[in-house]
Amino acid sequence: MVVTDTRNSTPIRTWARGNRDLPGRLLDRIVGWFVTDRHADHGLAVMRIASGSFLLGWLLVNLPIASRIWGPGSAYWQPYRGNLGYKFPFDLLQQAGSGFFWLWYVVTIALVVAFVLGWRTRIVTPLLFIAYTTLNGQNTPISDGGNYFIRIMLIYLILVDVSRRWSLDSRRRAKKSSPETQTGSVLHNIGLCLVVAQICIVYLEAGLYKVQGTLWQNGTAVYYPLQSEAYGVFPPLADLMTHWTFPVVIATYVTVLAQIAFPFLLFNKITRRIALIVLLGMHVSIAIAMGLPFFSGIMASADAVLVSGATWIAIVTWLRTTLTGNRAAQAIAARVTAIRRRSGKKSAGADGSDPAADGGRTAESSTVDSESEFPVADDTDNSTQSADDSATSDSDVTSDDVDAWSDLAETAEGSASSVPADEQNLVDAAATAQKTPRGRRRAVGAASTIRKK
Repeated sequence: MVVTDTRNSTPIRTWARGNRDLPGRLLDRIVGWFVTDRHADHGLAVMRIASGSFLLGWLLVNLPIASRIWGPGSAYWQPYRGNLGYKFPFDLLQQAGSGFFWLWYVVTIALVVAFVLGWRTRIVTPLLFIAYTTLNGQNTPISDGGNYFIRIMLIYLILVDVSRRWSLDSRRRAKKSSPETQTGSVLHNIGLCLVVAQICIVYLEAGLYKVQGTLWQNGTAVYYPLQSEAYGVFPPLADLMTHWTFPVVIATYVTVLAQIAFPFLLFNKITRRIALIVLLGMHVSIAIAMGLPFFSGIMASADAVLVSGATWIAIVTWLRTTLTGNRAAQAIAARVTAIRRRSGKKSAGADGSDPAADGGRTAESSTVDSESEFPVADDTDNSTQSADDSATSDSDVTSDDVDAWSDLAETAEGSASSVPADEQNLVDAAATAQKTPRGRRRAVGAASTIRKK
């Protein structure tokens, strides 16, 4: 009897033989992820704008009492500050006078504004970290988790290209066509990984601490902060939210489960969305019911990096459509476009460039703009032009009229239909675009001035 060795045909050995190159392919994929692109740029832009806005609000709200809680008026905290062990440059305000403190405070606000707008963030972000950490270290007992969280995040954001989207830096780079380096991409993605890891650690640690408490285990923990004097800023709302036992129990258990399971729910698209929605609802509830908008806003803004770029683009597109789809917004946009075209034409004429090529304007865009500002008259108006039209003097014509009807003449010349054969047709096109006799007279005068030039 022949005995065959079946050890070499086990499923594990078979899989190992077929995937001998798996470590190499996995390494190539990881390296490619870090090198080829800068990920989550839209989410990081939202995080920059949102967290910076909340930070700006925090500084402005506390502006009237800033000197007493962070400035010379907080000198009684000096023994406690010595125990914290802050070193240079984070101890610059400990012995500072009133003038230096207010200068520091105003510079910090300016850095936050630049951070929100996305201006020179490679320089602004580390400076903002130093300025805000120094300010916050003056009185840490009044700080909450949001203050500490944004301080940690600012360290990671130093590595990240937070101004790649929706910023002043992105506009400047687009004009200069500045290329992106692989080193910058690697640093960006490393910073992104640190941000996501910090978010997961915060939620996981908070959930693990909660689950050890008796109130969280029996499902009543949410009730007590809502009914406390320190956090119950809206007692009627708190009474309504805690009136029934079942919603309180559900909110308590869902909060703990969502925080503990958060790092593991990120690996699937559907579960990640569910976790983000649940935690967003938790932050909104804390902001409204417990009166902690800055803490909740800063924490929720960090979650934006976990939302896909396609989702943020869809949200921004919807907002633009909603805000610009009404008639008032369209009228304002048309007026602004006309003013820009006029100013661009004047500047182009001053430096000797070709006005027709200003701003890369196409015939189609010129037609739309001209139609929005100069409505085309009916055929009946075309046939009722009086003899006074041709007798109009050039003295009634302003420089703006010349620019406006010059644009109209260019529109008629560049349109796909009814191309004028000579200059007289351009004059007629400019004249018939006006509904009133005075407008037609001024149009003819402007066109005549253009012809003389």
